[in-house]
Amino acid sequence: MIESTVNAFQLGTTGFCTCWSLVSALKSGKRPWLLLALASGVFFLGDLYWQLYLLFYGMTPPYSYIPYLSWNASYVFLFLLIQDVRGLRSRVPYSRVLWLAPLFSAGMFVFYMQRGDWIGNIVSSILMCLLLWYAGDCLFLWRNPNKRGKRPLAWILLGFCLIEYAVWTSSWFWVDDTLRNPYFWFDALLSVSFLLFPFALRKAVDA
Repeated sequence: MIESTVNAFQLGTTGFCTCWSLVSALKSGKRPWLLLALASGVFFLGDLYWQLYLLFYGMTPPYSYIPYLSWNASYVFLFLLIQDVRGLRSRVPYSRVLWLAPLFSAGMFVFYMQRGDWIGNIVSSILMCLLLWYAGDCLFLWRNPNKRGKRPLAWILLGFCLIEYAVWTSSWFWVDDTLRNPYFWFDALLSVSFLLFPFALRKAVDA
């Protein structure tokens, strides 16, 4: 079953990210590494529930708050991570481009509410909006050559959010359980982002 294979790959990447970040947190004592370990760790737990359900029942689990609580908790830790790495913000005006984040999130929320859970969609939309806003704001703030080492983290976080939206959207237009289904490709890209997070964070912490 392709979904089980793709999900196993994601378990591997989130597990890798968790272990690397945890070891780095213990060695360096720096909070960003601990936040990344928590973000990838709780995402891993949500994926683990999904994978176990697939293995035991041979089907995609119905809507359940268990994995979604884990994934939303991961977004919270990613938000705390980018906020911690950004540090105190100077009184630089926010770019008008950032208003695309709430507009985009609101539009997708309306789309997803054609079917779905109100509370879950509201929470996910708010968290995604915050991540998009902060990632975009950091890209503008880190134009300074001395802070360019932090930019990859913001880019990867921005890509993570957009890929997550692509995963959700493609799941609405389910094609079949083959590689022709774009859902599996987007989910694999999401897994790759967890491989890139530690490398980007290392540059950001050392910058």
